[in-house]
Amino acid sequence: MTDPRSSVVEIDENVQAKLPDGVKVVSIQPSGASAWVQTVRIDTRLADGTLKTYFKKGARGERGREMMRGTFESEKILHSFAPHNVPQPLAWGTYKDEPDSHFYMCDFFDLTDDLPAISKFCAVVARIHLDSMGKAPNGQFGFPVTTHLAYVDNDNSWSDSWEEWYARALKRMLVEEEKSHGPDDELKTLTNAIFDNVIPRLLRPLETGRRHIKPCLVHSDLWPGNVKPDAETNEPIIFDSCAFWGHNEADLGSWRAPRYRLGPSYMTEYRTHVPASSPAEDWDDRNALYALRYDLLHSALFPNEPKFRRAAMDEMQRLVSKYPEGYDGFAEQDSLIVDVD
Repeated sequence: MTDPRSSVVEIDENVQAKLPDGVKVVSIQPSGASAWVQTVRIDTRLADGTLKTYFKKGARGERGREMMRGTFESEKILHSFAPHNVPQPLAWGTYKDEPDSHFYMCDFFDLTDDLPAISKFCAVVARIHLDSMGKAPNGQFGFPVTTHLAYVDNDNSWSDSWEEWYARALKRMLVEEEKSHGPDDELKTLTNAIFDNVIPRLLRPLETGRRHIKPCLVHSDLWPGNVKPDAETNEPIIFDSCAFWGHNEADLGSWRAPRYRLGPSYMTEYRTHVPASSPAEDWDDRNALYALRYDLLHSALFPNEPKFRRAAMDEMQRLVSKYPEGYDGFAEQDSLIVDVD
């Protein structure tokens, strides 16, 4: 039997050690597709004769190690809030025969390629958000380990301020996007305005005046490749998270892009479970701001496609033009409302 990650015969000893006692490996087959990791299914026979299948992915180098560790920690906590909809993590580790290669294992689900049913999917996402809200281990925004969107490592350092945390996350994506496409004067001007005006205008009101938000568990990569129906039960299965404790609405940022087919109908259904944060009138532009992080990621992933950068810049320009006064314009109007109250 060959483990498809390499030419090693039989399953790696460290992988075998993570399986339950008495398990016999029946077969190892390719499963799924990824540009960043190698993926297989491991069919086994448990000690009592029951057949059990696991999913394993692996990657090389220090980045690969961080990816596997981040996936395990992220999926472990998500599974604790949605045990029927997130595959149970089994382990992560390093191959004995190839110390520079690392792996992650979890329960295997046979999935279809369909979009999840709107009502079921949105109910699961909302339940994770609501059940975890206010339960961040230190009450802050962030995550205890590094996670990755595709190959891009996220700065999950803890912060008391959601505005500060998200600004840092967006800066990280802009750095990666520039590596792919090079510097651009127009983009630099727009970027400065986004950080000087748009982010303070759209995120600071969430945590000023009489308003506040509680960190909840955010999957942060909810696109159709990571949310699929179980082939047997049709229940939505959510996986490949890069979780952090953040504003629940940030999880809907990736739904905005038409390429992902999770559009207005999904967002409307979600808000039947979790109303828009206050100020509610900013909901759509907050969503656009959160979507920008994914648009920049998409641009970074395709260095030979300038149209993705252009699309991101067009949305940045729209937001910059709409909020030239930044937070000051909101604060002045907000003070009038507070005085009336």
